Amino acid sequence: MRKKPRARLAPQMHGGGHEWGMRSGTLATHQIAGMGAAFEIAKAQLAADAEHLAGLRDLLWQRLQVLPRILRNGDPGRAAPHVLNVSFDGVEGEALRASLPGLAVSSGSACSSATQEPSYVLRALGRDDELANASLRFSLGRGTTAEQVEKAAAAVIEQVLWLRELSPIWVSDRVSGDA
Repeated sequence: MRKKPRARLAPQMHGGGHEWGMRSGTLATHQIAGMGAAFEIAKAQLAADAEHLAGLRDLLWQRLQVLPRILRNGDPGRAAPHVLNVSFDGVEGEALRASLPGLAVSSGSACSSATQEPSYVLRALGRDDELANASLRFSLGRGTTAEQVEKAAAAVIEQVLWLRELSPIWVSDRVSGDA
């Protein structure tokens, strides 16, 4: 902090008077060192993790493609290796998410969770409101296995087929030959 001209700053934490009364408390050196070690490990494994996750993401997409009328959202060549976003025609994304209690999936972004509006990102990709609302985002992690991906795909396929059976729109589309 400059002494002249002195900026008017308010303390962030009150208490012991450390850091000229601006921030109380002692820094947790062991946590800082631990975070540095974690960053080193993450950096060393970054390429291998990305390759592993991209393989799992592609496996999930491959398995889901047994379902008719699904769309992958985003450019496969530029997508984050750990994320797959899919639109499932004939189902509502929130109903599908709710029918998959064993999976950590989302039907929208955290920044739009307070609104019922369809994702502006999916709309910018050309999805209509219905497809944007019929989307799930799958996120994979370092500990995710191929077996877990297979089980997740099977659960999603089962639930999509079940929800489509319940949908009068999907049934009428199939009868009319559009499915």
